[in-house]
Amino acid sequence: MIVGYRSTIITLSHPKLGNGKTISSNAIFQRSCRVRCSHSTTSSMNGFEDARDRIRESFGKLELSPSSYDTAWVAMVPSRHSLNEPCFPQCLDWIIENQREDGSWGLNPTHPLLLKDSLSSTLACLLALTKWRVGDEQIKRGLGFIETYGWAVDNKDQISPLGFEVIFSSMIKSAEKLDLNLPLNLHLVNLVKCKRDSTIKRNVEYMGEGVGELCDWKEMIKLHQRQNGSLFDSPATTAAALIYHQHDQKCYQYLNSIFQQHKNWVPTMYPTKVHSLLCLVDTLQNLGVHRHFKSEIKKALDEIYRLWQQKNEQIFSNVTHCAMAFRLLRMSYYDVSSDELAEFVDEEHFFATNGKYKSHVEILELHKASQLAIDHEKDDILDKINNWTRAFMEQKLLNNGFIDRMSKKEVELALRKFYTTSHLAENRRYIKSYEENNFKILKAAYRSPNINNKDLLAFSIHDFELCQAQHREELQQLKRWFEDYRLDQLGLAERYIHASYLFGVTVIPEPELSDARLMYAKYVMLLTIVDDHFESFASKDECFNIIELVERWDDYASVGYKSEKVKVFFSVFYKSIEELATIAEIKQGRSVKNHLINLWLELMKLMLMERVEWCSGKTIPSIEEYLYVTSITFCAKLIPLSTQYFLGIKISKDLLESDEICGLWNCSGRVMRILNDLQDSKREQKEVSINLVTLLMKSMSEEEAIMKIKEILEMNRRELLKMVLVQKKGSQLPQLCKDIFWRTSKWAHFTYSQTDGYRIAEEMKNHIDEVFYKPLNH
Repeated sequence: MIVGYRSTIITLSHPKLGNGKTISSNAIFQRSCRVRCSHSTTSSMNGFEDARDRIRESFGKLELSPSSYDTAWVAMVPSRHSLNEPCFPQCLDWIIENQREDGSWGLNPTHPLLLKDSLSSTLACLLALTKWRVGDEQIKRGLGFIETYGWAVDNKDQISPLGFEVIFSSMIKSAEKLDLNLPLNLHLVNLVKCKRDSTIKRNVEYMGEGVGELCDWKEMIKLHQRQNGSLFDSPATTAAALIYHQHDQKCYQYLNSIFQQHKNWVPTMYPTKVHSLLCLVDTLQNLGVHRHFKSEIKKALDEIYRLWQQKNEQIFSNVTHCAMAFRLLRMSYYDVSSDELAEFVDEEHFFATNGKYKSHVEILELHKASQLAIDHEKDDILDKINNWTRAFMEQKLLNNGFIDRMSKKEVELALRKFYTTSHLAENRRYIKSYEENNFKILKAAYRSPNINNKDLLAFSIHDFELCQAQHREELQQLKRWFEDYRLDQLGLAERYIHASYLFGVTVIPEPELSDARLMYAKYVMLLTIVDDHFESFASKDECFNIIELVERWDDYASVGYKSEKVKVFFSVFYKSIEELATIAEIKQGRSVKNHLINLWLELMKLMLMERVEWCSGKTIPSIEEYLYVTSITFCAKLIPLSTQYFLGIKISKDLLESDEICGLWNCSGRVMRILNDLQDSKREQKEVSINLVTLLMKSMSEEEAIMKIKEILEMNRRELLKMVLVQKKGSQLPQLCKDIFWRTSKWAHFTYSQTDGYRIAEEMKNHIDEVFYKPLNH
């Protein structure tokens, strides 16, 4: 039975779906658009389109917000001609002009948890102003801010910029040298200095400005200077090299290059193109609106892939960029090798690598990338990364107070395997947690205006609501079909409408594919009825009767019915398949009815064989035979193959019978079957039913059997992902056709990620509420 429907039966109390005449399902999307437009003002729809245009334009505006902290460090660089004059006086002007009302500097607008960032940025600005003897009034107000909020220096609830203990303590010493009297509690100052002394023993190259004169800047430049002249793409660290080392032409050229783009300020990271492109694509996918920007995303990923192939340092000198690029490119069907992540396989080596590790974000991104193993042997690199990053996040990031509360939430989400989550629910959660004033943090907090803005937020909310409206209308269409065909008289409860449609919308979320989505949901309900009959509702003779009726489809009247039960069942089944075959014929331009019928016939015969031969104990199948047969009876072949005819893509019968398609349904079927068997093994052992666990237990212990099954599961999951993501030479199968198999198996993973039937039921009920009914109320 498909994806554990018996374990996902749910009782829902939603507003009753309306009755009415059945309309053609291929008109739903167009009608839905008209209905939604009538519910929205013309101005709001125009605003939706305008927002989409502005988001498209943002792909060409890749920049970060100003960094007061980095700008202050650049402002402290002396002129090459005189140590008593600033090299970049325009930065001093910016500092004077951009002090906040409370006397501080930092991210604008700020955030209640960014007091440490504000203290760090403010102190850096005060050092710059004091060094060049300007801005007396600004200095006075800045000292007032430090006096008021100095308590936050050691507050564990506040988010710390990277290297805060090292850098802030170093800046305190610099203030003492400049006779800048800081109104800080002496105990706090000593505490920060102690933390600095313990931290400075570790890898601190990226925060070199916090080491100051103690740093061997000549060696630092020799080891870590990039082709663009920077140290770690950090304006602050590069500026510090010029302050303490004084002479390096490439460092000067790098800082000057920033001012070609920004008049009098610098970001906390430069260049920003790769970072911004990766984050923008990732954000659009997380919000679930990426389908609106296909050409822009393809262009962006093509550029990232070009840089990947060139081994460009903007990607490979940054752990986060490297891991994100690998993940986004692989999941977008680009050919990228995990060999490029080989230097991160060992935890000890990773943290010892000079200048590589900056923050927990890198661990998160490495872990996400490590889940994309597609070859059981060759992707040993990803397995090793997965092992140590998971352990590091569980043992250190979550349990030892290493990170703040906001970051802990990110870690908890990252620890969930991506193939066990539902993208619809994740999109909703991401939208609800998305803030136009959201921020990220390195040595200073920053925002990406093209990623965090009101246009993207409003657009995502509106798009989600449009999809919800379409889903509700399609549910009404499905309910009319359910009532017209009187499926309740076959024992199918009305609650299956929601559960079946949820399955369909998860596998086929594209709004324009309404026919395919509704067909998928109808097939799921029909399959549930067929499974019930062949499992227990019908006698063996009645099952044989049903099979003969299907075999003689066009002449079924000559077969006759063994019972009224068979007559009612076949009447509904016949009308349903004829209806769907007609729609498929229109879409394909040829009759595909015989293929659809033959797929059902194969399924029914194997279901009957399971009942007559296996369950009775007459025959004990081999492992391979069991997996092959149960993959088909689990509907891994019937529904995905039938769905292909409804995707708006002309597809031949030969292609649907090709080795490639066979491999896809076989792998996805094994994944779904094994997931079901692992969860139901205890119950089925008590019922003396055959499943993979009981078969293997004939030659090994239960513990060994379960371990073996999990290995088979993982091998097939990776093989399936490989067949979907890696472009096979000579393949004629469209990408969407392949994706259906992965999405189907992903839904199975999501369903069985819960540990018991009650939790599954509750999760599904919540899922249906969130996806179809609950407003965002953002």
